[in-house]
Amino acid sequence: MIMYIFIAVAAMLVGSRLSTPSFLDWPAASKSRSETMTALVYDSHGDLDVLQLRNDVPRPIPRDDQILVQVKASAINPVDFKYRRNKVPDLILPKPKIPGFDLAGVVVSTGKKVSKFQVGDRVAAMIPLLGSSWGAAAEFVAVREQHVCKVADSVDFESAASLPLAALTAVEKLQKIPEPIGKKILIHAGAGGVGNIAIQYAKNVLGMHVATTASSPKAEFLKSLGADRVIDYREQDFTKEIQNYDAVLDPMSYLYEDRTLNSGSTVLNNKGIYLNVMSSDWNLVNGVEKANGPLSFKNLFKHTIQNHFQPNSIPRYDFWFVYPDGALLQHIMDLVEQGKIQPVLDSIFDLADAKSAYKNMESGRVTGKVVLRH
Repeated sequence: MIMYIFIAVAAMLVGSRLSTPSFLDWPAASKSRSETMTALVYDSHGDLDVLQLRNDVPRPIPRDDQILVQVKASAINPVDFKYRRNKVPDLILPKPKIPGFDLAGVVVSTGKKVSKFQVGDRVAAMIPLLGSSWGAAAEFVAVREQHVCKVADSVDFESAASLPLAALTAVEKLQKIPEPIGKKILIHAGAGGVGNIAIQYAKNVLGMHVATTASSPKAEFLKSLGADRVIDYREQDFTKEIQNYDAVLDPMSYLYEDRTLNSGSTVLNNKGIYLNVMSSDWNLVNGVEKANGPLSFKNLFKHTIQNHFQPNSIPRYDFWFVYPDGALLQHIMDLVEQGKIQPVLDSIFDLADAKSAYKNMESGRVTGKVVLRH
């Protein structure tokens, strides 16, 4: 996790896509000197005990390009507790930190340069992953206009809040598959936050044949979302079950990357693409999360260079970090309203019971998203 954070920052500095305003919340909204709000915060890194619900947290003052949202619901993602338990430098994750990157709520004020939203609008957004102490687990959040989308009256705030980070991760990746209609994709961890959206988008929007890995009790549910085939990762070896596919979306690369891409694997055909979500294990071994940092960069280099000189001789390789995108999030939210994507909520907790919500999420046994109701 720490390695991936530094990679992201380095990429920003060399002028990659991450250098755009979307990935960083710099400069962040300023803090009010007189108005306070209730928010979940932590002052130092550690386990659940460092989380505090406080009612004396300064309210954000939105910049001219920002919207102030009264948050009605927020969601928890693995990155939230990984940031909390890893010692992320204050330069890129200032403390005291309010966790949470997914939110839904109502606009209460707008900056001078905001033109697409007005007070009273129902909205959802993803907050940038780096650069700010602000987060979604709060009474109010200031968000850039370009990161916000409108939420239809038919979509409840809890469902809307469950979508931004996971759905953007899935769709940003899947849109990199050229001419997807009729092609075959393997989506690992189909019951997870990214996986269940990816299944629905790949099937209902891109018209793909979808296989996924999950435990057998979740098979029928995933088929109801659009999976054509569910491989029980506890009993079956996906490398023997899946052959000659056109794409693999892998939110658990620390487990599956090497098995997917090693020299003897035929999971992907040579014109296929491996989409690495760049994650680390939820569990700690001697205080460290398992991740594929060096292996991933070795594979990226190998597959990029070989395909440059010998096109279609080896599957293409892609990885990137999710970034806020209000226009794409609006596309996703419209699909929810149309019934083509169904938000999957594992559980809903009150903000006052946030520690229980995090404990549930950190168990690694959830299906879909864990949401906080504000």
